[in-house]
Amino acid sequence: MTRKFYNFLLLAAVFLPAALAAQMDTLIFEDFQDQAIGSGDDIVAIFPSGDDTTWVNYDADYLVDANDRPQDWYIDIELFQAFQDSIAPADSNFVLGSSSWLQGFLDGNRNWLILPPVEVVDGQATLHWKSAPRQGPRYLDGYSVLVSMDGNFPESFTDTLFRAQQMIPPLPPNSSTLEVDSFLFAPEGGYIHADRYTIPEYFFLDTPDSDVYVGILEPHSISLADYAGKTIYIAIVHDADDDNYLTIDDILVMGNLMTSTREPAAADIRLVTYPNPVDNQLNVLFRLERPASVQSGLYDMNGRQVLSMASEGRLAGEQTLKFDLRQLPAGAYHLVLDVEGQQYTRKVVKR
Repeated sequence: MTRKFYNFLLLAAVFLPAALAAQMDTLIFEDFQDQAIGSGDDIVAIFPSGDDTTWVNYDADYLVDANDRPQDWYIDIELFQAFQDSIAPADSNFVLGSSSWLQGFLDGNRNWLILPPVEVVDGQATLHWKSAPRQGPRYLDGYSVLVSMDGNFPESFTDTLFRAQQMIPPLPPNSSTLEVDSFLFAPEGGYIHADRYTIPEYFFLDTPDSDVYVGILEPHSISLADYAGKTIYIAIVHDADDDNYLTIDDILVMGNLMTSTREPAAADIRLVTYPNPVDNQLNVLFRLERPASVQSGLYDMNGRQVLSMASEGRLAGEQTLKFDLRQLPAGAYHLVLDVEGQQYTRKVVKR
């Protein structure tokens, strides 16, 4: 069954379990910082065999890129960092990229990234990821997030969890405009990056007179509760036609390794920290149902604050914070998130 395409920012109630008292398990996590897909011990398949237990990077179209870039998903530098001169090489953020601009301006780009199988034991599992198109709204790249309950052949992926819209022809008479409403997008009901380019933290102009927005990685999350009790495959499919380039990062599947009888608490934050244990950078995801003032800090086990972020007003929707833990000694800490006086905590282990 193919589900209705969802506008990500309107899915408030069904995303992410809200069991703040429980720390779920990391079922899959990949941030590409070792400049590879999956564990270094795994062999990434280049064609799905139906029951693979590793990642699959499948170029289903076999068409040649117009800029001599690889034809499948490949490791690259984050778009935002690529435009900065002040980012030290040691701080480089690596992402996975895929091109839809093919030789001869051909349609048909189909690059599949298929995750290892995931056992969803209960209704608390969630999928998280980030994405950024190279440009928009002109030649905006779209993609699909699909699920299969019957192997990892492409034809088995019958459920659509998320759909990002792509720009489609014809171009408007003034095709250099930055006005989203001047362009056509498909499919109907899909999501347009940065909520139709209304959230400025997820795009920028590389020069003051530029006629396109460059994408900044935007977090997305979706519940896997519909698959409780099943083993599934998840695929991120870059299926934009003759646009430009797409990046993804920080793919995370959270869930319980055994069936839980706990009911999600009635809360509106859904706080997630990863990776945990952490070596260098701690990522914090949470959701606001409405605009709010947010302050966060990291405390040692004696209650002393060792890191903090100043209070700031944030819009409703998915939020992401990053803590640099490289200067902290190994040990256990508590992350505290304060949302207008209501506090939420997570235990974090620094290796």
